[in-house]
Amino acid sequence: MKIRKAAALAAVAVMASALAPAVAQAEEGAVAAETCQTYTKRYFLGSGSAITLRVAYVDAALKICFGDPGVTSAVATQTVGTTGPGAASGWEVTAGGAIVEDQRPRHVKAKFSGSLRTCVVKINPICSPASPYEIFGEYAPPAVGPAVPGWSHGPNGDVHYYDNA
Repeated sequence: MKIRKAAALAAVAVMASALAPAVAQAEEGAVAAETCQTYTKRYFLGSGSAITLRVAYVDAALKICFGDPGVTSAVATQTVGTTGPGAASGWEVTAGGAIVEDQRPRHVKAKFSGSLRTCVVKINPICSPASPYEIFGEYAPPAVGPAVPGWSHGPNGDVHYYDNA
């Protein structure tokens, strides 16, 4: 009986020593946990005509996760819609790609694209050619100051960009 007890204790000791590195790694992983922050920007889109009516909007979102040694992952998403006047006058906005073009430990650059057009009739629609839009979000924290992305957009042409409604 004493031999069985000693053998059982020895087996437990061997298992404990085998698990010790895994427990230590789990504790280290808990210390270096990721934290994520989502940054958003809304642009209103206009038709590019002399009338500065905001007909649609694009909500661009850039989710950046930080760990050791800096940015560990980034995801770009976008949501689009028409404004009241835009919907009433037949404008359509179509989301295209929302991609992270560049990701490094202290830098992320994302591009959001899509198109804007107007359709006169909903049944068998007669639509204008689609005009592309482009929005960019770039995270590159300065040495001093807040670490937030800078937002920019493509040139004003067939689509105009506005910060507010």
